Parts: sequence; C-alpha cells; structure tokens
Amino acid sequence: MRYVLITILLLTSLTVGFSKNNETKELSVGDEAPAFYLKDLQNNDVFLRNFCGTKLRQPWKNKTKYAVILSFFATWCEPCKKEVPILEEVYEKNKDKNLKIFLINYGEKKDMVASFVEKQSYSFPILLDIYKVVGEKKYNIKSLPRLIIIDQNGVIRLVKKGFHDREKFMKTLQTVLDEMFVTE
Repeated sequence: MRYVLITILLLTSLTVGFSKNNETKELSVGDEAPAFYLKDLQNNDVFLRNFCGTKLRQPWKNKTKYAVILSFFATWCEPCKKEVPILEEVYEKNKDKNLKIFLINYGEKKDMVASFVEKQSYSFPILLDIYKVVGEKKYNIKSLPRLIIIDQNGVIRLVKKGFHDREKFMKTLQTVLDEMFVTE
C-alpha cells in the first residue's frame, strides 16, 4: 500500500511539473510564427513553411514568400461568421500581392466543417485542427475568432482576438498589410 501511495505522489508531482513547464506562451507581434502542418478538406498536407519563413520548406518547388493570414474559427462561432466575409474583401483588395489566407477550423470533425463550408461558399483553403494541437500547443488559442498575420519572413505582425467592429477590423488588417507590402 505504501508503494502505491508513493507511486501516485510521484506521478502527480511529475504531471503537475510537466503541465506548468509545458504551457504555451502568448504570441506577440515580433515573435516568429510557430511552424505547423495541417490537413485541408481535400486531405492534403499544408505546411506554413511552404509559404513564409526565413527559409522555405521546399524552395526548389516554391521560391515565392507570402504574407499569411491565419483565421481560427468554428462553425458555431457567430463572430467568426462575421469575420470571414471581411477577409474575402481584404483578399480581393490585395489579391495582386503575395498574400495567402487560411481558415483553420478549431476542434470540429471534417464532415461537419465540410458541410458548413459548402453552404458558406468560402473561397479560402480550410485547414482542420481537429484535435486542437496547433491552436492550443503552438498558437495558444483560448477563444475564437483568433486572427494572426504573419509576414513573408515568418514574423507575427498582428494577433487579433475576437471580432467587434467591422470598420475598425478592416482598417487594422489593411494597415498591417500595407505596412508589410510597402517594405517588400
């Protein structure tokens, strides 16, 4: 009995210590965007480092670096549904620039997401973070929507939590993009 108690205490202390040391830090402007790959709705692997970073993952295939917008969303999230049409407008305004936008579904099954997206007719690639590994472990997502703009070198230029005001949101996005593309 004593050995069982000691084992339980030892495992508990290891688990507590591990979770404290393994917490994901809050991402800020100027941080390097954590690399990841996720599956899209067509079951293709999509790597962030195919599009941006100091060194692209496969430079022999793709020499172009892009600014990347990641928008974490869920089908039940009403503010997310308001954010995506604005992203469509921002993309249309900037489509002649090297810009990629990815909608990352946070924690829902592929079938649910596919049927939702079909009804919404989103034009952006949808990536699936079914187990919330990228969102929780790499990007510290705690609420939705969460929008992150990453420049061509893989540096975070904006972290936006939530969605409140359409005009302010649009202006903030466009200001950050204009600053990034002027320095190209």
